[in-house]
Amino acid sequence: MALVEVKNVEIKGLAVAVPKEIKTVKSQPFFNETEAANFTTVTGVVSSHVAPMNLTLSDLCQSAAEKLIQSMSYNREDIDLILFVSTSRDFYICPNTANILQNKLGLKTSCVALDLPMACSGYVYGLYVASTLLQSGQLKRALLLVGEMPSKNQSSTDKTVWPLHGDAGSATLLEYSSTVKNSMKFNLNGDGSGYQAIICRQPGIRNYPVTEDSLKSVTIDNGIERNALQCEMDGSEVFSFAIKQPYEAITSLAEYFKIDIQQIDYLLIHQANKMIDEKIRKKLKLQSEKVPYSMEFYGNTSSCTIPLTMALKIRENLSAKQNSLIMCGFGSGLSWGAAHIVTDKIVCLPIIEI
Repeated sequence: MALVEVKNVEIKGLAVAVPKEIKTVKSQPFFNETEAANFTTVTGVVSSHVAPMNLTLSDLCQSAAEKLIQSMSYNREDIDLILFVSTSRDFYICPNTANILQNKLGLKTSCVALDLPMACSGYVYGLYVASTLLQSGQLKRALLLVGEMPSKNQSSTDKTVWPLHGDAGSATLLEYSSTVKNSMKFNLNGDGSGYQAIICRQPGIRNYPVTEDSLKSVTIDNGIERNALQCEMDGSEVFSFAIKQPYEAITSLAEYFKIDIQQIDYLLIHQANKMIDEKIRKKLKLQSEKVPYSMEFYGNTSSCTIPLTMALKIRENLSAKQNSLIMCGFGSGLSWGAAHIVTDKIVCLPIIEI
């Protein structure tokens, strides 16, 4: 594990954007009424938002960033770093999506523009990378754009992934200040031996090239059909990983940095599914009021679940007062991370639909 403390950086603002179109669990053709109800009971998902063909993840992040910059009256020339964290990049190999968004957002050409291709653990990792680049004070402000658009690389005939996930993008503004009282604390981990648990096998260099056969849908099991370009998930392996490693990351973070978990305001945990998250909450002995959920009507939005939950469930508290937060993201890679972040009256916008 990598236990790291970052000083002199704070979150100043947050915005989240989702598509307007909605898909429901009960309308999926591979579920009967009982199966749909059982799926919702286990996962907590009733519906989610899905993007039309002409909308990309960068469009969602751009919309969130535009609204956030406008609401905070920021000068775009003052943003020194743009970090785009997602596997839903505009182009697979090049150019970086961060560079495209730097231009679309009208940021200066001296702005550092980076892509970080991570999924479910992406918000925690993104906060770490952005805050680390700011903490020296040479760069003053960062725009962290995090999200995922799983509808673009999942099969709508695969019951293991399609009804669970939703599309969403976020923008977080971070700022350097030598007077920030509370440091950001991180516990970051990865285990590549489990890389096949959640994977899109093509397109990619390992299984190059994409051929006509790559586009052919194959029946894997009843209610599971997909092609080689679409994401697949080993549910049992993911479940075993998710009920163990996130809990240990949170408790190790708390022990190392002497954080009293019972005294935090909120645990913001990746919305993998409600059964997994509830197991973690109960092991931590946290009251349900301290662990908000957003998955019911937004699904598992991968790296965007943490900021989306913030904007949906605790926006007023984030804007009104100081909050002690533990965040935990975990998923493909396998990668996982926990962070302790203290926010102080940040700008947190209502969820934007485009």
